[in-house]
Amino acid sequence: MISLSLSNLTHEYNERLVFQSVSFQFDGKCMSITGCNGSGKSTLTRIIAGLVTPIDGCVTVSVDGSSIARENLRDVVGLAAPDVRLYGELTARENLEFLSTARSAGIGKHRIGEVLEQVGLANRGNDPVRELSSGLRQRACFAAALLHEPLLLLLDEPSTNLDEDGISMLNEVIQAQMRRGMVIIATNDVQEAALGQKTLDLGGRQ
Repeated sequence: MISLSLSNLTHEYNERLVFQSVSFQFDGKCMSITGCNGSGKSTLTRIIAGLVTPIDGCVTVSVDGSSIARENLRDVVGLAAPDVRLYGELTARENLEFLSTARSAGIGKHRIGEVLEQVGLANRGNDPVRELSSGLRQRACFAAALLHEPLLLLLDEPSTNLDEDGISMLNEVIQAQMRRGMVIIATNDVQEAALGQKTLDLGGRQ
């Protein structure tokens, strides 16, 4: 079982307070992070992923009651966000192969093919990422986030650039992740937010 604890998180950029004293506990399958633009949704997802250090407070991700050290979060967490970029000159498949090597995780070709199929890129996996539409690039980012089968999947504005088929694929990804572990969705979309069993609303903090 995976659980998340946020304790008195405070963060600022260039002396502008983003959020202050955010605390939240969750051990379910799906939670939502909501709030207006500028309220810190994307920042919070990166803090949870261990990519950004808050100026105060702490995040604890635990698996079966044992907390995961910050340096090991990459083994447990997957992140898909609009500003996560893959190498445009490489194909989607080559990007995944590179990530597998970088992780030293021994992820084989079968898993790469499996995750490309999951996000609907089985027939486009050998196309350079720069030649894909924005929606297909978004799918490739999902594939990268899912490659190592993370227990905690962080999705920041996941429906950005997706068409109807893409939204259907996204919902399937979320349902599959809920069976495996936990998914956190940072979003302004009412339907996406409603998927969360609990919602952390950052409100209008500016």
